[in-house]
Amino acid sequence: MNTSRPLFILLLEDQALVRAGMKALIQISEPLATIREASSYDAAVEAIKNTNFDIAFLDIDLKEQRTGLDFLRYMRALDLDTRAIMLSGRVEREMVMTCIEAGASGYILKDMESDGLFRKALDTVFQGNIFLPASVIGRGGFNPSPGLAPSKVCAESVGVTGRALEVLYYLCQGLPNKAIANRMGIEEATVRKDYVPKLFRLFRVIRRTELLVEISRRRISIPTPSLTLSGREPR
Repeated sequence: MNTSRPLFILLLEDQALVRAGMKALIQISEPLATIREASSYDAAVEAIKNTNFDIAFLDIDLKEQRTGLDFLRYMRALDLDTRAIMLSGRVEREMVMTCIEAGASGYILKDMESDGLFRKALDTVFQGNIFLPASVIGRGGFNPSPGLAPSKVCAESVGVTGRALEVLYYLCQGLPNKAIANRMGIEEATVRKDYVPKLFRLFRVIRRTELLVEISRRRISIPTPSLTLSGREPR
């Protein structure tokens, strides 16, 4: 991600062996990251009470009543700006799009062909890009291959600049219009009626889910705003 400090990462996965393997792969991609593990929905809730996480990797299919998707919705209800990356073995487009609509900004398949491919998916996320499976993106989608580093496209190079770029960043974080407006110190109507339609026109989409798919398909990296107005305390 576009940050000069070590990342704070939450890993929600209920299977201990799988969680250990994922943690090891995350540390390979981000060796300085601080990783907090959670084996259940309740443990994840406790974790976010004490730490502001940059990224949360959330297993969708927890072996309990509440799922990783439920936890994602809980985070969004709290107006947290933690970037949520879903982990699952399910490839159905409907499930992926449901996660995006709920505020996820990435979806990684746990059963990718090899650890090398999984690592490349992680690298895509940590570079500030959105990773979605090719089954969702369709033709031209990103399928990482051994020895091939994902290319990185700056948002400015496709015509997104100024405050529209900041709005795009927050949209890719999964934040609703009201939360975006609060962080930018502007009216919600300005986000809804001005910036969002402008971005939709630029990327030739009509929905937020389509926007994230397009960002992933083009491998566009969105820089972190230099200043946010969320009023949250530093770590």
